Amino acid sequence: MTRFVVDLGDIALPKEAEAEIAADMQKMVLGHMARLRIEKPFITKFPREWWGLIARLDFDSILEGELQIGRSFLQTRGGM
Repeated sequence: MTRFVVDLGDIALPKEAEAEIAADMQKMVLGHMARLRIEKPFITKFPREWWGLIARLDFDSILEGELQIGRSFLQTRGGM
């Protein structure tokens, strides 16, 4: 499975900078995906709880991916 993660940890950023960085990352990734011309259509989701995107080939796996990543975030933050 291909997974890319950017974690700026405890670096304090203004909310505007967070939004700009997130938008730039999403735009870059989607641009690269478009240039790859993947034969099968894929689905993207932009989670509300964290900056980023999830891309999968079907709806069920996108929901599964979001749950899996969400659990990882909770474990990292000490919530589980």
